[in-house]
Amino acid sequence: MGTEIIPIERQQRILDIADEHGVVRVNELSKLFDVSVMTIRRDLVTLEEQGLLRRSHGGAISRRRFQREPNYDQKGKRNRAEKETIGRLAATLVEPGETILVNSGSTTLELLRHLPDIELRVLTSNAGAISALMASRIECIILGGVYRQRSNSFVGGFAVQTLDNVYGSKAFIGVDGLDLEAGLTTPHHQEAEIARQMIRRTRGETIVLADSSKIGGVSPFVTTSLDPIDIIVTDTGIADEYRSALEERGITVLLADVEESADHRTAEPPAEIIDGANTI
Repeated sequence: MGTEIIPIERQQRILDIADEHGVVRVNELSKLFDVSVMTIRRDLVTLEEQGLLRRSHGGAISRRRFQREPNYDQKGKRNRAEKETIGRLAATLVEPGETILVNSGSTTLELLRHLPDIELRVLTSNAGAISALMASRIECIILGGVYRQRSNSFVGGFAVQTLDNVYGSKAFIGVDGLDLEAGLTTPHHQEAEIARQMIRRTRGETIVLADSSKIGGVSPFVTTSLDPIDIIVTDTGIADEYRSALEERGITVLLADVEESADHRTAEPPAEIIDGANTI
């Protein structure tokens, strides 16, 4: 396949894959295009020099993807297994009697879907919480404000004012980009405002949910630096050096293993699988 493709065409295909998935791996691209690992690495260097990718250990991360905000239905289709596994692991961090703050996003929606049916209060800007929690005993408070169809969430001054009257025991924050220097970022300024306010109004741990394709990405609007972050829940695709760098900053990194949870996902009831079609 790859031997008949000229370099510029192969590089464009690599860029398309990176834009779709957020991250590309050298070994996988080598097999896909039937070329050597060194050839792929040269392609990645070229794309990095053009400002289109940023190389990482064993692959590269799309720079273009993080500048655009996809519709929530598109977000839910990306790295679905990783997000579900991350949400399941993050749900184990919730304790009875807590008041947790949860922002918008496809990964935080998976957290909401996997919360245990215990005495719990959830304050959230995520409109998907309505269907995710309607059958449980969990008290769900929607922040209100202006509805954003693109993110299926509520934003604006009314939502921020509601948070002014709340103290959360934990905050669960979904992100579009997580970078050692840039911190947590998102493509929309109002989404950044809501997440930032949730972090400010949390007395306990701030927990970030981010699949590994978001690690190293930078979107236009900063939510916060990494300083107030206590825990990051991601998947095993995170590069070892990035994990070490986060841990050196005192951040606990929890890894969700997609393969280990595959049997559990298969055993879930059909109704939940059908409901998953509406993931954001």
